[in-house]
Parts: sequence; structure tokens; C-alpha cells
Amino acid sequence: MKPRLPPLTSIRAFESAGRQLSFTQAADELSVTHGAISHQIKALEDWLGVKLFRRLGKKIELTDQGRLYLDTISPALNAIASASRSLRSREVLRVNALPTFTMRWLFPRLARFREQYPEVEVEISTGLEPYRRLPSNLDVVIRREAEPVPGLYKRRVLNESFFPVCAPGLLQRLPLARITDLSRHTFLHCHARRSAWSDWLASVQHSRVVPAESLELEHLYFALQAALDGLGMTIGYSSLVASDIEDGRLVAPFGPLTVQSPGYFIIIREERRHDPLLKTFCDWLMVEGERFNKHMETLVPGG
Repeated sequence: MKPRLPPLTSIRAFESAGRQLSFTQAADELSVTHGAISHQIKALEDWLGVKLFRRLGKKIELTDQGRLYLDTISPALNAIASASRSLRSREVLRVNALPTFTMRWLFPRLARFREQYPEVEVEISTGLEPYRRLPSNLDVVIRREAEPVPGLYKRRVLNESFFPVCAPGLLQRLPLARITDLSRHTFLHCHARRSAWSDWLASVQHSRVVPAESLELEHLYFALQAALDGLGMTIGYSSLVASDIEDGRLVAPFGPLTVQSPGYFIIIREERRHDPLLKTFCDWLMVEGERFNKHMETLVPGG
């Protein structure tokens, strides 16, 4: 007699591969080989008696039956995870956010959450990957992805504006009386936000300004640290430089000349939107974000 349920390992392999449309990424997520994923999915297809994927060379896509099956089992797996967490004496919440945002905005506020909810253990990881490439065991993701996606609940948690910043000592050596004086300065860039300077210059109608030098840095955090050390000017993002401006480590020489960005968004699966643990953390984030947004309006006019 056939078992009532297919093997859980096959279900997990299928859910991961179906969500990411990649056997390779599923193998990385579940810490197994590509061959193991292929074997588990073949076993599941044999058990069900239907094809779940179409193989298109190196790519795969879900069949109609595969899409229907994925839409059905994903909420079930999430429900199992939620029920398992609820039985633990200390609930664990897994959060993934952008690295510099985590270091400069989230970490300084996390102690307040721990004080209010000592029974919740928050596990923080960081990354630059879009949501669709992240492991399925994450509860909350914070990204700058504003576009709506079916099956995902997104809500803006933080406004963001960007503008040039530098160390006060740099302006003593190279004063900035007007925007064209930027041509005497070094522009600090980072790979993740390469268009930041050109976007800001275009917004203030000075696209032809060319810096004396440009310095390319791998991460946004490096660009901000280089600005703090007086190596040049960089584009600062309100949530990431607020404390430095407030404490006088950085200045925004052009004041209200800021540009709005999409901001930061909470991203969770739609079916988990009302999960009590997730709702507690997301509501806390919204309160913190609203408090910060109001404070930023007074710190940088236009910010």
C-alpha cells in the first residue's frame, strides 16, 4: 500500500526548486548536491504520477500541475514551521536585511525590541540578494524592492532620501560655496549604488560637474567610512548617516537638496502576514520607522 504522504525530503526539495526555479540554488539552500535534488524530485514525480517540471536545457519551469502543487504545499510547510516555533520555550525570528542598513540602522534599535519582547530571539543575517533568491526559512526580509510581487506582502518601513555628505574637515580644506565647486573634490562610489552621484547631480541640474578624482569602493559601508576619514565626498542615505550628521562626524553641505529613493520595505509571504510573531516584529519596525522619519525631517531639511 502506498504511504499516505510523500517523503518530506522530496517535498522540501520540490518547494525550494519550485520557488527558485533552480535545482542548483535549491541544492545550495538545502546543503545537498544537485544530483540529490534531481533524485528527490524524480521520486516525488513518480510518487504523484505527474511531471512537476519541464526541463528547458539548463533552465526549468513548473508545469501547470507543478505550479498548483507548489501553491498548495508552500503554505502547509510554513504552517508546520510556525507550529513548531510556537512549541518552543523561546521563539526564534529569522530576519535578513541589507548589510549597511543592518549595521547602521537596525542594530542600534534592536536592543529596544529585546527589552520589550525578551521571549523572542531575533537571528539576523545580511545579504544583497533579491528576496526570490533567499532561503525559505527566513521570516522577515528587509530590502529596497518596492514593486509588488504576487504572493508577497510588502510594506514600506522607512523613507529614504540621499544627498552628498563629507567630513567637516574636508570643507575646511576645500570649501563648497556652490555645486560647481564639487569639481575640486573626490567622489566616493560603491558598486551597489553606482548611479547615486549622477542621479543627485541630475536632480539639481548639474549633470556636467566632473570630480577631480573618483574612488570606487566595493561596499556602501566602505564609501561611508572613507567619507568619515576625509578621503572624499560620498552620497549619504538618510537612514545610514543620520547619527553621523547629528553627532557632527558628517555634514550635508547642500542641505535641502535631497533626492527621494523608494525606501526600505518589510517583505514576508502573504500567507504569513497575520502570523503573531511576524506581526509583533513588523509592527515594532513600523513604529521605529515612523519615529525615525519624523526625526529625519528636522535633521536634514527635505530629508
